[in-house]
Amino acid sequence: MNSIPDLRVILIDDNEIDLLLHEKLITLQQISRTVLSFLNANKALEFLSSNISLPRIPPTIILLDIQMPEMDGFEFLHAFDAYPQKIKSQCHIIMVSSTLDYGDITRSNANPLVTKLLRKPLLMKELREAVEGIFKDFV
Repeated sequence: MNSIPDLRVILIDDNEIDLLLHEKLITLQQISRTVLSFLNANKALEFLSSNISLPRIPPTIILLDIQMPEMDGFEFLHAFDAYPQKIKSQCHIIMVSSTLDYGDITRSNANPLVTKLLRKPLLMKELREAVEGIFKDFV
C-alpha cells in the first residue's frame, strides 16, 4: 500500500496499552506518519474543533473505541455529527471494540458516520484492508 498523502490517524481509546499497540501497528504498516492518540473522547472532539478554521482538513481515519468512561464511542458519534460537513467529509470512522456484542454491531452498522467495525486488538491485515477500502482511489 502506498501511503496516502497527508493521511492522519486519530486514536481514541481509554486503554493506554491499546493506544500504544495500535500506534505501533499503524507506524509499522506505514499507514500514516501522523498518529494522534487521545485517552478521552472529549479531548479528541476539542482537537477536531480546532480544525474548523483550517483552510483544508487532511484525510483522517478515526479509530474509535466503543466502551469508554465519561463519553463512549456512540456519544462521540452523536457530538461529532454536529460538526461542519467540511470536517465530517474528511473523517472516516472505524469503530473498535473488544466485546463486539450484537447491540454494538447493530448500532455501529446503523450509524452513517461509521465506515467499519473492527475487533480489538487490531490485526494488521484487517486494518490494512479497511484503510485500503476507504482510500481505494489512492492505492
